[in-house]
Amino acid sequence: MIWSFWLLEFSIYIPMAFFTFIGNYFNQLGFSDLQNGILGSATSIIILISNPFWMHISDRRIKNYILAFISFVTALSLWLIYISNGFWMIFIFSISIGFLWTSIIPVAESMASYNANKFGFSFGKARMMGSLGYAIVMFILGYVTNDFIFFLIGSLSFAFIGIISFLTPKTRGYNAGQKTKFSFKNLPPQFYRMLLFEILVISSNGFGLYFMPIFMKSRGYPVSFAGISIAVQALAEIPFFFLSDKIVKKLGVKNMLVLGAIAFGIRWILTFLIMNPYIVVALQAFEFFNWVAIYYAVFYYVNSKIDPFHRSNAHALFWMTTSGIAMMFGYILGGWISNTFGVANGYLFFGIFCVVIGLTYAVFEKSPDLS
Repeated sequence: MIWSFWLLEFSIYIPMAFFTFIGNYFNQLGFSDLQNGILGSATSIIILISNPFWMHISDRRIKNYILAFISFVTALSLWLIYISNGFWMIFIFSISIGFLWTSIIPVAESMASYNANKFGFSFGKARMMGSLGYAIVMFILGYVTNDFIFFLIGSLSFAFIGIISFLTPKTRGYNAGQKTKFSFKNLPPQFYRMLLFEILVISSNGFGLYFMPIFMKSRGYPVSFAGISIAVQALAEIPFFFLSDKIVKKLGVKNMLVLGAIAFGIRWILTFLIMNPYIVVALQAFEFFNWVAIYYAVFYYVNSKIDPFHRSNAHALFWMTTSGIAMMFGYILGGWISNTFGVANGYLFFGIFCVVIGLTYAVFEKSPDLS
């Protein structure tokens, strides 16, 4: 039984690798960095609607069926982007497809975290498989030069999730059979401050990964180095997940957030300063305590501090900010900075930005609930 959730986590992050690298495909079509950033933000815009919608639907039904439906439809719809060349047509299709695929991880991880509590296995160690799947496919995509093969990998990865959803134990929503509605109410104020912090810091990750292929090109390095860099980042998450529960209990949520933000800033500043591509690739191992620490701290808070009746709303808000508003901010602002001042300066900006946000949060956040 546990192996099925490990396999589920492995599968759901494979499409994330595809959409992380799709900016390189848009760059090859001749779109500017700003246009590229806008296309990347398309899914981040629609997730503000799709996430509460699909989380609400799955919360009242068998989640496996919802996950399978989303996955199989996305696998077919993905080809609409491939057969389109115009900017606005691709933007429209990206929005439409994003309404489906952006809720795959939230629905799947709500299944995994629920069953981890129910059957007593470590969600952190199951989530580790997601990093492994992401890293393997990211490394492969760095060497894929044929657009058809690129989209075939993406399409098959979604179909694979649909198959896996039927192999995991049936998971009912938190409020199955009840009439519920999505609401911003009944959640503690420190949770909203945490989400604001997350939006600002995680935006740097959206920019940093999405524009990595373009950054490598700008310095004359092979694009494959971008795939290797992002694969290194994902592999660096694996040791963290082995120790995740011990780390969050030792440091507390607030300290994890602050240290993660500062480490993020150091990573991007060094990426800007260092010209050796091999060292730049190695720097991405900072991810051991970057995005993954911030993600897990918030996720842990939701699953340990939020009442189960309101937990679905908290999950939806968490993913709306993590994969929605934060990415939108990173893609569009980062795309503008890249277009205006150069892609390398975008890394410098977000590096300084993360350090400032981390220190500000350390000073002003006083809630004992996060200690």
